[in-house]
Amino acid sequence: MTSAGTAASRKSGSAGGPDKEKIGLVLQGGGALGAYEAGAVRCLYDRGMECTIVAGASSGALNAVTLAAAKANPPDALEAMWKGFGTPELVPHPIEHLSSLVAVPHMYGPRLDYWRLPAWTSLADNTPLRETLERLDWDQVRDPDHMRVFVSASDLDTGETVYFSNLPPDKLPKEPEYPPVRFGVEHVLASGSFPGGFPWTEIEGKRYWDGGVTDNTPLHPVIDNLKDAAEAETLPVYVIDVNTGAGPRPANLLQVQLRFFEMLLQNNLKTDTHRAESYTRFIGLLKRVDEIMRTVPENPPPGALADLLALKSQPDWGKAMTYDPVRNVHVVDIKKPAGESPADFDSETIEHRLRAGYEQMCEYLGNLQQQILGSHTG
Repeated sequence: MTSAGTAASRKSGSAGGPDKEKIGLVLQGGGALGAYEAGAVRCLYDRGMECTIVAGASSGALNAVTLAAAKANPPDALEAMWKGFGTPELVPHPIEHLSSLVAVPHMYGPRLDYWRLPAWTSLADNTPLRETLERLDWDQVRDPDHMRVFVSASDLDTGETVYFSNLPPDKLPKEPEYPPVRFGVEHVLASGSFPGGFPWTEIEGKRYWDGGVTDNTPLHPVIDNLKDAAEAETLPVYVIDVNTGAGPRPANLLQVQLRFFEMLLQNNLKTDTHRAESYTRFIGLLKRVDEIMRTVPENPPPGALADLLALKSQPDWGKAMTYDPVRNVHVVDIKKPAGESPADFDSETIEHRLRAGYEQMCEYLGNLQQQILGSHTG
């Protein structure tokens, strides 16, 4: 599904400024691992690219709206946010990441209503995250002409995925997974309502948990909401994968939970990628059959050809013919130490992840450029 042919992708630029290559982004959830994504985005922007459509889950949703809200240099806004989340190391680590188990600046703090403990469904108070989000420029975030934004969330009652978006209702796909909303803070909170850690988010009488539970790699809404066939043909989409498949044996209950969730997310990504590749091959075959059928007389004698022509008149056939899969999907695997914790918000760790995300994305782009040159000279 990945293609090296990104040179023809759409470009735009401010008056008198250099053209920027338009790209799409898919940003996974992964707690503090979202700092890798912020570093990767800086490399993309440093290479003359800018995002035109973005989808995120959980911490990836937070990155997505921060990117869309930024007035000047978006990577600066992302980096400032992640550095603001960094926690000081309170004590040496008798318990791993002790400080972030208690609180993370501008994201969450401990609950203090201990008299209600038997009825708790979450451990932390995410009011600081709400306040962080409220400081963003929501007029700009809500402008789809500036950037199309999608965040995944999981309906607690039905178990289904929903995608909240800044697109107006008449521009959304006509499926129930795309409810029309006035996109805002509560939708990003819903995407990041990690079960057990944060409270679920209630919106119009419905309760939502973290988008990572049902779709941690929301490539689907990006593919569904490209403007036209030309954008599908040329737009590079970078999926930044921060969840590692391999990892060490857990040594305590916290590590068991984190490892379980990491394995779940990684395998969901593999399933989604394989499914998308299968759809692309299948639709390609159908289009080839459609081309051949154009040479068949309109009224052949009864038999297989007549049956195929009858199928062509069905709505499903017509829908398949309009499907234009994204040609340039790049899954960028952020390699990190096995077992590295998404709960580690230590300031030095955040700094390391920002640098590592930048370096690994730039390395990926360098290798991609070599592939392009090789394909042209081969």
